[in-house]
Amino acid sequence: MDASQAIRAVELVRRIRDELATELVGRSREQLLAFFRQAGDAALAEAKARRAHAPAEPTDRQGDGRPARPA
Repeated sequence: MDASQAIRAVELVRRIRDELATELVGRSREQLLAFFRQAGDAALAEAKARRAHAPAEPTDRQGDGRPARPA
């Protein structure tokens, strides 16, 4: 990742943080926990759904990160 991509990523995270801070101001601790628990559960469900529909990738037979050799 080059420096310009890293800077854009940081700016994106800061923008998300600021938007959430504005949205969540004044909520109780329990409400905050419920909000983040719900968001985490939704993200986990989406990741599982994507994994279930993703095409299978060949295994890494060499153990060194290189793609598997054709059979």
